[in-house]
Amino acid sequence: MAQTYKWRNTPDILARIIDGNEITTWRSQRVTLKPNEACMFIINGQLSPVFSDQNINQIGGGFPRFLASILKATAVDRRVVFGMTGPFDLAVPFSTQSQSGLKFQGHVRMRLQLMKEDLPKVLNYFVNHSPVLTRTSLARLLYEHVNQRLIASTFSACTDETSFRDEAFQSHFAMKAEMLLRPQLASLGLTLLGAYLVPQRTSLETVNLHRSNQTHALEQERINAEVTQHAISLRQSTALRQIECEVEVARAKIRGDQTLEAEAALTSLRRLEAVLRSEDERKIRLNLEKERSHSIRMKAAMEMFQLVQESKRSRESTN
Repeated sequence: MAQTYKWRNTPDILARIIDGNEITTWRSQRVTLKPNEACMFIINGQLSPVFSDQNINQIGGGFPRFLASILKATAVDRRVVFGMTGPFDLAVPFSTQSQSGLKFQGHVRMRLQLMKEDLPKVLNYFVNHSPVLTRTSLARLLYEHVNQRLIASTFSACTDETSFRDEAFQSHFAMKAEMLLRPQLASLGLTLLGAYLVPQRTSLETVNLHRSNQTHALEQERINAEVTQHAISLRQSTALRQIECEVEVARAKIRGDQTLEAEAALTSLRRLEAVLRSEDERKIRLNLEKERSHSIRMKAAMEMFQLVQESKRSRESTN
């Protein structure tokens, strides 16, 4: 029974070349190619057609091939080249300086694809490099070419730290990348689908950001101060209102106490007035009684005097 061979165990791998003669397992190896994967065989220097989206059996190993290798009835050089034909993104860092002394840093984001028919061109990379092509190794391979040709020529005439963020600059950069990187990428079998700059924050933008942050911080401080002042005013007005309420309560209490004292004094005065009035009335009654008794006595005395006078006159008339 054939055993499945996995040529790509991490997403970072883009292409790989293996030596079929180094697969010496007793089980034969087979590989299942996905729609975005391709492979071809190199048998004694001859290239086979490119296969994709199918099962490939007998890529190495197995007892029959072991016997054939002993009998020297198999190919001396037998290699298999695998490649991922789907689009992938690649980030190449850059650092350059314009003629005016402005420093720019960031990375170039490229959209690349290895076409199925261009898989044989990947051999140009495997001639002088490791048998595994990864995103990291490809970025390292393109680093000098991107920085020395593409980035240096693009930023040589840049005098403004903000112009490179315009859409026109990005469109110009994409066309320039297509023109300058096409030969290098074509030698590796790669097709450039798109490219754009992802620059880091410049010194002017850092200053503007710091100024904006400071302005924002000052605005926050101003708002906080206004809120704090308003809160202090509210607390002050609340405290003053509370003091006024306490004063009014104290005044009301004092007025209540004074009212009670006044009412008590008034009651005592009224009581004294009633006593004095009763005494005055008693005196008046006594005076009236005295006057009445005096008048009665005077009347009685007058009557007695008249009687005496009448008696006197009667005696005189008699004599």
